[in-house]
Amino acid sequence: MNIIFDLDGTLIHSKPRLYHLFQHLAPSSTLSYEQYWAFKENKFSNEMILAQELGYDPIQTAHFVTQWMRLIETPEFLKWDSNFEGIHAALTDLAAEADLHVCTARQLREPVITQLTQLGLLSYFKTVLATELKSSKEALIAAHIPTLTHQDWILGDTGNDILVGRALKINTCAVLTGFQTQSTLQPYGPDLILPSVTDFKVTSTDTAPRVL
Repeated sequence: MNIIFDLDGTLIHSKPRLYHLFQHLAPSSTLSYEQYWAFKENKFSNEMILAQELGYDPIQTAHFVTQWMRLIETPEFLKWDSNFEGIHAALTDLAAEADLHVCTARQLREPVITQLTQLGLLSYFKTVLATELKSSKEALIAAHIPTLTHQDWILGDTGNDILVGRALKINTCAVLTGFQTQSTLQPYGPDLILPSVTDFKVTSTDTAPRVL
């Protein structure tokens, strides 16, 4: 069996990084961490927040987006990421039952390897994939994990991860540790919706699709 994990918001707690980067690039912002994530959970993009809350014009917003992409995967901001509580125990159990893989939409693969090493997670995974803005997740997974079957799973915190799993004809599990809510994720039709990766068990494959 193969289990494929998204990275940010799924395996690692990345919300602090995104908030601190927003505040760094928009120093006039007085949004608290909770206020920023309340906007995001209500489907506000950074561009919408900048325009509505800070009065940014299109040129200022374009500069913000360029700098965001430049800085989002740098060590200065990746240091804000952390492991979710219980992730080591969960991955240890899952690795005993299945081959584990990571597939992320990050721009660069090497910082992913470095970060997984620093967080003590790299050894759990057979494969670490990053789209690097060159391919889709489904194409990358299909090319590097060719033995997929209907028993395999993908776990992620976004609707896109569910669509990837459906395209690959594997089971899908949405987790609520990102910024999309249960009501946002349900319309994508995941086989499972769980509070976090640490709640996923291989025995989940023996049950009917459900929400916990």
